[in-house]
Amino acid sequence: MPLSAWRRLAWTYHLLFAVAVVWPGQALVNSPRPFVLGLPFQIVWIAGWIIGSVLVFWGLDRAEAADRIQGRDRG
Repeated sequence: MPLSAWRRLAWTYHLLFAVAVVWPGQALVNSPRPFVLGLPFQIVWIAGWIIGSVLVFWGLDRAEAADRIQGRDRG
């Protein structure tokens, strides 16, 4: 995937992340049950978004590294 696509993906994902962990998105999963591995689903919801964020940033880092190796570094 090209670097510009990774950058768009990162922006889009993190905007969705912001909506998902504050009022509109959090209200959908705001209940003490069900439990997932002993944790309330609300905590698992936030942890899942954080793990996804790490993966998106990892992919963006790999794309930027590949772009630098190819000599197209613009900054």
